[in-house]
Amino acid sequence: MSVLGLFALFSCQKRKEETHSLSEGERLVQESIQAHGGSEKWYGNGLLSFRWAYHMTDRGPEAVVDTSQVVDPTTMAVVHEVPGQVLRFGMNEGQAWIHPKGAQFSPPPRFWALTPFYFIGIPFVFNDEKANFEKLLERKTFEGTDYDQVKVTYDQGAGDTPDDYYVLLIDPESKLTRAAYYIVTSSLVGNGGPPVEKLITLDGLTEVDGVMLSSGHRTFMMNGGKIAEKQMRFTEVSELEFVPRGAVDLSIPEGAEKL
Repeated sequence: MSVLGLFALFSCQKRKEETHSLSEGERLVQESIQAHGGSEKWYGNGLLSFRWAYHMTDRGPEAVVDTSQVVDPTTMAVVHEVPGQVLRFGMNEGQAWIHPKGAQFSPPPRFWALTPFYFIGIPFVFNDEKANFEKLLERKTFEGTDYDQVKVTYDQGAGDTPDDYYVLLIDPESKLTRAAYYIVTSSLVGNGGPPVEKLITLDGLTEVDGVMLSSGHRTFMMNGGKIAEKQMRFTEVSELEFVPRGAVDLSIPEGAEKL
């Protein structure tokens, strides 16, 4: 699954409490998770509900992917609703679905089902037992701040696209993750060429029931490790809240088409 549906976390196995000493990279990610509110709140607050409007401005003003969604952070079950339509799609126990049967949605629902959640959930989504962490030697400068870098890769078999990777930009003072650059290797959206690095920001961090989450994102192209000055896309996040488990049915609805 990795971000974008992702990507490597289709396995979505929460990282176990371990007694072995942490690598420097894993320690930094765990410190960032704590700075964002901690795993206990992330997994214990209930279902995460939000609307995510992704503006692909590099493709034109009408290229917008806009859905409201509810996700269970403990199981990664998710359901999307398309505003103004009866169309719904989602994922449950690794099975993608769309309703009504025969409906169409782009990007492919299997790819998009967990993509927005993956970005919203940084750094929590990297609390995965199949993830590997490496602190890079150099800091990355972005918009006037020097960030620690932790590269996250995945074990083979970790999900649909275990070759995806992410590099987190973690503020050395606050330990908050402020951006991440990544590649997407999913054949569902690839054009057959080599993966391209992009950077996504975590802007407008806001506290939601004790958890610090982004209320917007900007996306920048990267070339040879350098971040482009001009953003290529942006995301509007709204209606961000935790709701009680059981408040929304995340099961595959009767009559849905399995993908």
